Amino acid sequence: MNNTKLLTSKDQELISMFAEDEVTFWANKWGVTKETVKSAVKFSGSNSVSKVYTYLVNSNKVRLS
Repeated sequence: MNNTKLLTSKDQELISMFAEDEVTFWANKWGVTKETVKSAVKFSGSNSVSKVYTYLVNSNKVRLS
Protein backbone atom coordinates (compact mmCIF):
# COMPACT_ATOMS: atom_id res chain seq x y z
CA MET A 1 0.00 0.00 0.00
CA ASN A 2 2.94 2.28 -0.48
CA ASN A 3 1.38 4.05 -3.47
CA THR A 4 -2.40 3.81 -3.25
CA LYS A 5 -2.86 5.89 -6.41
CA LEU A 6 -1.57 2.95 -8.46
CA LEU A 7 -3.95 0.43 -6.90
CA THR A 8 -6.92 -0.77 -8.89
CA SER A 9 -10.27 -1.34 -7.21
CA LYS A 10 -9.52 -5.08 -7.37
CA ASP A 11 -6.26 -4.53 -5.47
CA GLN A 12 -8.09 -2.61 -2.76
CA GLU A 13 -10.40 -5.58 -2.20
CA LEU A 14 -7.47 -7.91 -1.42
CA ILE A 15 -5.00 -8.05 1.45
CA SER A 16 -1.45 -8.50 0.19
CA MET A 17 0.18 -10.91 2.59
CA PHE A 18 3.58 -9.95 1.14
CA ALA A 19 3.21 -6.30 2.18
CA GLU A 20 3.71 -6.10 5.94
CA ASP A 21 2.36 -2.54 6.04
CA GLU A 22 -0.89 -3.75 4.51
CA VAL A 23 -1.29 -6.53 7.09
CA THR A 24 -0.56 -3.94 9.79
CA PHE A 25 -3.16 -1.57 8.32
CA TRP A 26 -5.95 -4.18 8.44
CA ALA A 27 -4.90 -5.40 11.89
CA ASN A 28 -5.11 -1.86 13.24
CA LYS A 29 -8.39 -1.17 11.44
CA TRP A 30 -10.03 -4.27 12.90
CA GLY A 31 -8.35 -4.04 16.32
CA VAL A 32 -6.58 -7.40 16.07
CA THR A 33 -2.98 -8.56 15.80
CA LYS A 34 -1.14 -9.09 12.53
CA GLU A 35 -0.98 -12.78 13.41
CA THR A 36 -4.78 -12.83 13.69
CA VAL A 37 -5.11 -11.32 10.21
CA LYS A 38 -2.64 -13.85 8.80
CA SER A 39 -4.49 -16.69 10.50
CA ALA A 40 -7.84 -15.41 9.22
CA VAL A 41 -6.52 -15.34 5.65
CA LYS A 42 -5.32 -18.92 6.06
CA PHE A 43 -8.51 -20.27 7.62
CA SER A 44 -10.91 -18.31 5.42
CA GLY A 45 -9.06 -19.59 2.36
CA SER A 46 -8.99 -16.11 0.84
CA ASN A 47 -7.21 -12.78 1.05
CA SER A 48 -10.39 -10.93 0.15
CA VAL A 49 -11.01 -8.11 2.64
CA SER A 50 -14.70 -8.98 2.93
CA LYS A 51 -14.11 -12.71 3.40
CA VAL A 52 -11.39 -12.18 6.00
CA TYR A 53 -13.57 -9.69 7.87
CA THR A 54 -16.53 -12.09 7.76
CA TYR A 55 -14.32 -14.87 9.12
CA LEU A 56 -13.12 -12.63 11.96
CA VAL A 57 -16.69 -11.63 12.87
CA ASN A 58 -17.96 -15.21 12.74
CA SER A 59 -15.07 -16.41 14.90
CA ASN A 60 -15.72 -13.61 17.42
CA LYS A 61 -12.30 -12.03 16.86
CA VAL A 62 -13.80 -8.66 15.95
CA ARG A 63 -17.18 -7.04 16.51
CA LEU A 64 -19.30 -5.61 13.72
CA SER A 65 -18.56 -1.95 13.13
